[in-house]
Amino acid sequence: MRRAGRTGGGNVAEAVVVTSDPEVLAEVERAAAAAGVGLAASASAPPAGAWRQARLVLLDAAECVAAVDAGLPPRDDIVVLSTADLAVEQWRACLALGVRRVIAARATDELVGLLADSAGAGPVGPGGGRAVAVIGACGGAGATTLAVAVAFAAQRADRPCVLVDLDPWGAGLDVAVGLERVAGARWGDISAPSGRLPVEVLHRALPTLRVGRARLAVLGHARTGARPVEPMLLDTVLDAAVRSGEMCVLDLPRAQAEAADRALVRADLTVLVVPADVRSCYGAARVAGRLADMGVRPCLVVRGPSPGGLGADDIAATLQLPLLAAMRPEPGLDRRLDAGDPPGAGAKGPLARAAAAVLDRAWAP
Repeated sequence: MRRAGRTGGGNVAEAVVVTSDPEVLAEVERAAAAAGVGLAASASAPPAGAWRQARLVLLDAAECVAAVDAGLPPRDDIVVLSTADLAVEQWRACLALGVRRVIAARATDELVGLLADSAGAGPVGPGGGRAVAVIGACGGAGATTLAVAVAFAAQRADRPCVLVDLDPWGAGLDVAVGLERVAGARWGDISAPSGRLPVEVLHRALPTLRVGRARLAVLGHARTGARPVEPMLLDTVLDAAVRSGEMCVLDLPRAQAEAADRALVRADLTVLVVPADVRSCYGAARVAGRLADMGVRPCLVVRGPSPGGLGADDIAATLQLPLLAAMRPEPGLDRRLDAGDPPGAGAKGPLARAAAAVLDRAWAP
């Protein structure tokens, strides 16, 4: 590791640039000189001490994976410098390191600003996003199916969305949308030590599914060794989406879990999915009671068919909860799910209409 472009007084905290590209290094040195900031340069992963102590780390995208492989810890204020579009494994490395931003290596003015004020939090986005939590009244209620359909409805309405799986014990949202074999980050790959996570990094690193001209990002669990999500990490993901004006759709387990309870408290809208039968109503009453203890009052989506002729309005009256949508059976849905077709991908049908009702309620004034 060598000193590069050392300027300014001894009280100025040093920045570190990690790159083996002489052109990138020269650009950063010019920016550091203009900002009056001391700079240390390393062609490969620097010592852990220098990595931790620097106020700002400028990391060449080409070195991201090597930094993870070297065991360098996640930390705040890492900015990745790119000279081309990042590959999937590089985006995953960004998540693992807690990268704050990704900028063009030759964005001189931005580099000067970052170096001159490396302690700044950076832009937080327009805000105004929404978080929707979906939970089932019983096993097989269809909460995951509805959550996926709501995310599709958001994308069709030109509302960027992140679909989040908070059930490490379920089959997985990635299976529901056919992404279980697609490369990308899962919960265990994410690190955000500062409590901040750029939504762009999140979208780029996660497995995605094309929805029209857009892509839906899905944050799920690893196929093996999945663990409960840490509530603070969930907060970071929610903050990233909401600060950026996006929608976050959360598929929740019925079992109590810290992250799921945190999601319920923070959600702008909670949807309880209830099959239209007596046993499911009893299950819904138990779930609704637990939610009431948390100060959460869900809206209902009642899913047919009803074998005993139990109406959606009857269920809502019994539970004393507002009815958001009564969903008739969707022909061929189970067959399409088994074939790996994502539920709610089409804009028509009972499922799509129920999802649209959820979307409208979530964004209502």
